[in-house]
Amino acid sequence: MLVRDRNMKKGLLIGCLSIVILFVMFIILSPIIAMMDMWGLFAHASRNELEQAVHRSYENYGLTGQFELEEYEKNYTSVGGFVIHGTYSENIAGKTYQAKTLFKYYTRPSELKNYKKTDAEVDYKQNKKIYQTFPELAYLGIEISPGTSEFLKTLDTSITDPKMTALKYDGIDFQFNSKSGNMYLYDEILEENKKNGQALQGMYPMDAQYLFQKDIFIPEFQFRYYTPEDKKDQLYDAYLKDLESQLKEFFNNQPLPSGLYAVKIDRYEGDKLVNNSGGYHVRIGNRQVVKFIKDLQQESLD
Repeated sequence: MLVRDRNMKKGLLIGCLSIVILFVMFIILSPIIAMMDMWGLFAHASRNELEQAVHRSYENYGLTGQFELEEYEKNYTSVGGFVIHGTYSENIAGKTYQAKTLFKYYTRPSELKNYKKTDAEVDYKQNKKIYQTFPELAYLGIEISPGTSEFLKTLDTSITDPKMTALKYDGIDFQFNSKSGNMYLYDEILEENKKNGQALQGMYPMDAQYLFQKDIFIPEFQFRYYTPEDKKDQLYDAYLKDLESQLKEFFNNQPLPSGLYAVKIDRYEGDKLVNNSGGYHVRIGNRQVVKFIKDLQQESLD
């Protein structure tokens, strides 16, 4: 009888210890599993599933071109899921044009509103404009519109290089500014184009010079900045001050129409590129730099 009681007590003790161990393991492993889920380690989707999701994304906005999925990988960020890379193509005025594009695909069941959807599908549910969801297609629509390349070429050839030692002019591009306070004018053109059955759901054609006057089309001047030997160790604020001074010297008295421009800076030390993410927006009036702009959103509100 005593042996039986001892065995029962031993069994109960082992059972209790097992429960405690399992509970402790659960406490320890739960945040690890949650972290693994957060970083997308459990994400799964087939290529066909991703292609169908992208197709829905374009279909929602009425875009009828073709999408070629080129690659996809797990999205190891807090949103989880996958990042999808591909190319959108559409026949416009008898010629096929392409734009590189990227989607995020969400696979976390706990996020019911986003589950098994692309970021473009989420945008559509939130009533975002087509050019907010597909800025690369808005850019394409302007880029291939009649008159755009001629306008950029006119600006490019009007530049007189002042032969500065540190700052070298390197070419021209443009930006599409959907933060402009005049986007309602773009919307009006978009809707009219759409009624007329134009390509890219109305994002083509667009008048670049008109959009420039409304701060929607922003010419982007590209520069290389070669850091002088005696300024390689200067603090960042000192570098910005020096750069702004040189940009003013460059732009002042250039025969450019008044308006908003972008400046892209590639910073070099000798022949080595050390930073290619520098950028400004510059308001020019009467051939003079009026101001440097750091926040386009705030600028549109002023």
